[in-house]
Amino acid sequence: MLLTWLLLSIGVCLYSNSQANEDISVNNREYQLKTAYLLHFAELTEWPELKPVTICLEGSSALRTYLPILEGMKVNNNAVHVIVGEYRPNNDCRILFLSELTALTKPIREQAKIRHILLVSDAENFAVNGGMIQFSLRDNKLKLVVNLSSVKDAGLKLSSKLLRMAEILE
Repeated sequence: MLLTWLLLSIGVCLYSNSQANEDISVNNREYQLKTAYLLHFAELTEWPELKPVTICLEGSSALRTYLPILEGMKVNNNAVHVIVGEYRPNNDCRILFLSELTALTKPIREQAKIRHILLVSDAENFAVNGGMIQFSLRDNKLKLVVNLSSVKDAGLKLSSKLLRMAEILE
């Protein structure tokens, strides 16, 4: 229900944008949808242990503007917390959005396995290079690419609802 409210709110905001701001609103819409997806990922991912949901952003993505709206929302009766800035292992991130492919380092991938962190990015070739979920714009549509092997290596399980929406890499 919360996701429905969030998507409805985004839709209302988009509807109110004028034609003069079309390029800006298309870009805004992309990042608003990515923000909604990140919340949806928290709902559709099963972690080995139950903990609060912390969504972290590493880098300078435009998501910095939109992620704070998720602060305090609930996923499975747990409050969502948002951390924007440099990733630190003690941040206890459940979902880590990496702005750049270069941030997908071996230490980050190892931390994801040990700490059960869902790695997400919109960087090209992110999933192919060991990331877990990649946002991909194709034909002006936001698509998902999931590296199922990386997800399983981190001890995570993705809902079949999420997997049906994605292109799967084994």
